[in-house]
Amino acid sequence: MSHPIVEVLLNPDAFFRKMADRAPELMLPAALVLVTGIIGGIAAYLITNMLTPAFPAEAQGILGIIAVAGAVATPIFSLIGWVVVAIIFYAISSVFKGRGSLKKTLEFTGYGYVPTILSSAISLVLTAQFASSFTLPQIDFTDPAAVTAFQATITHSPMMMAVVGITIVFLLWSANIWIFGMKHARNLTLKNAAITVGVPVGIYIIYQIVSLGVI
Repeated sequence: MSHPIVEVLLNPDAFFRKMADRAPELMLPAALVLVTGIIGGIAAYLITNMLTPAFPAEAQGILGIIAVAGAVATPIFSLIGWVVVAIIFYAISSVFKGRGSLKKTLEFTGYGYVPTILSSAISLVLTAQFASSFTLPQIDFTDPAAVTAFQATITHSPMMMAVVGITIVFLLWSANIWIFGMKHARNLTLKNAAITVGVPVGIYIIYQIVSLGVI
């Protein structure tokens, strides 16, 4: 018998079918989401520290505080994001007359974060390598052109492009898990479950691509 985490990654339909009639249990899904938030918090801390030298000396102390605050807040926001995603899935599936509790939807949505743990870990490694090898010049933030160039340097950097690309690939993996999760959590057809998940995920992916200036 395969490990449940392996099964949710490779055979989510079978995994959620077995879980469908059990009482919802949120501890493990919450832990999975929290792990992604902790990794994301570390990455946010590294990025903020990487950007600090580009700011005036008087602002660098404040950025240090922001870096720590961001690292602490990111896990909290990841849990909030989990709830928001589950509510969105629940609301869209209601259009298809989905049956099943919000708590079950929340539980199954949490399991879909397993690929995000993998992508967050890979992104963290890339961020750490980039932060250790890239030095930004100090920017005159009173010059709009300099600020725009600064933003472009970060947004279009190979690291950022790679991180977004990895995020999108693993998000599609999560979406596949969520489709089967919504199928069993909300008693949907596979087609309606795919629409439930595909609409918000598709919008988010388009937003990420647009933010890179690709389209």
